[in-house]
Amino acid sequence: MQTRRALHKSVKGKMLLTFAPPFTGSFATFNSTVMNISKNEVDALNLLVNIEITPEDYQTKVSNVLENYRKRANIPGFRPGKVPMGLIKKQYGKAVLIEEINNLLQDSIYKYITDEKLNILGNPMPVEQPDLDFDTAGSYNFQFELGLSPEFEVSISKKNKVKAVKVVADKKVLDTYVEDIRNRYGKMSSPETPEVSDMFHGTFTEVDAEGAAVEGGIVKEDTQIMGSNLKTKKAQGEWCKAATGDVLPVEAAKSFVKGYNVAGLLGVTDAQLEASTGLFHFELKSVARMEPAEMNQEFFDKVYGEGVVTSEAEMRSKMKEEAERMYMNESDQYFLNNVAEYLLDKTKFDLPVVFLKKWMQTAGEKPVSAEEIEADWEKTERGLRYQLIENKVIQLGEISVSQEELVDHTVNMVKAQFQQYGQQAMDDEMLKGIAENALKNEEEARRINDQVYNAKLLSYYKENFKVDEKEVTYDEFIKLVTEKA
Repeated sequence: MQTRRALHKSVKGKMLLTFAPPFTGSFATFNSTVMNISKNEVDALNLLVNIEITPEDYQTKVSNVLENYRKRANIPGFRPGKVPMGLIKKQYGKAVLIEEINNLLQDSIYKYITDEKLNILGNPMPVEQPDLDFDTAGSYNFQFELGLSPEFEVSISKKNKVKAVKVVADKKVLDTYVEDIRNRYGKMSSPETPEVSDMFHGTFTEVDAEGAAVEGGIVKEDTQIMGSNLKTKKAQGEWCKAATGDVLPVEAAKSFVKGYNVAGLLGVTDAQLEASTGLFHFELKSVARMEPAEMNQEFFDKVYGEGVVTSEAEMRSKMKEEAERMYMNESDQYFLNNVAEYLLDKTKFDLPVVFLKKWMQTAGEKPVSAEEIEADWEKTERGLRYQLIENKVIQLGEISVSQEELVDHTVNMVKAQFQQYGQQAMDDEMLKGIAENALKNEEEARRINDQVYNAKLLSYYKENFKVDEKEVTYDEFIKLVTEKA
């Protein structure tokens, strides 16, 4: 069974808060009846664990390691395996002792956490102390700070109302879809009289203020530009009156609509365009027009397959279904955001804030300053709180994800990709092989695991909250989301 990536840690090997990896070693060397461990409850969310390590805890293991070193040592003047132990201890003893104590500490602190059934946030943090003397074997005392996960309850019932939307495809959207798909399956023609929506083909040549070609200047042949990308109605009108062979003046800074990539059109860098005169002549070579496909059975068959659609009304109905299915991801996310806001507002609990801020400074790959942590704390704390709440909901709803479900979900993703590119899907065994191979990648497996969990959480929320849903158009939905942001 797969586990949700967890904020807290109750057993060794579970994923932590993602700021630092968990300890994944072995407890094989640790004997809990020997190690002297005690705790000091600072408060409900902070714990200080004291660990005393005595020679009896590490001496045997250190001696065994040094004996293995002695057997393998190759030191001039001594036969293999006959190097005096005193020399081995002098050369390797301190390093072996430190390594073994570190191993004991890791094993003991995490075994203690497991045995005591502690739900901790982040990782145990060692308390700074004066330099220890490892030159002479003796007893050592260590302390670890632990931040505990708070106890709280989550209230989810049909009495709790959460807003949701169903985004519907209106006439405006469907008209755009129909126009786009007719153009996609249309044919190119060469009109006698150009229109603004036509594509103008020709050559751009950099010129000076007198209109003469600049020696070594920018020249871009076989270029095409749509008339609607010209900035003014006057310029559009002049281009639509032009005939093959006509030369049209162009100013890089003034002739095109705002944001148009003029450098890209001319095949140069922004710096090269900036260094030019900015003046160009465009010699018109030809005009191309996309003639939309006719609304007939041949067109319907090309789009949806033979006989699937037989009229424009049926095509629009199918497009409406497809569009609204695509909108579902966005509307579901809107609902989940509202659920998160509701749960964060209604679920109150404290966090070991001081501990978390201190831990975060050293938990990542690179150290982070206290000032940086403080600057982002409001956002960070909100994320931490919701992770805890979400984990509680997963427990409450007994939600889990099996390996089989991960494979099935990945297979469906691969199938969808094949369909998107119009390719025929492989047989089930090959698809399963691709899915299983993808899940061997830890990052990809975690991403897919989260997707399946999110889908199950979505279903759980819809089943257990009172969903206050209303229909909106896509434009209304965008406005709704923008106003809320």
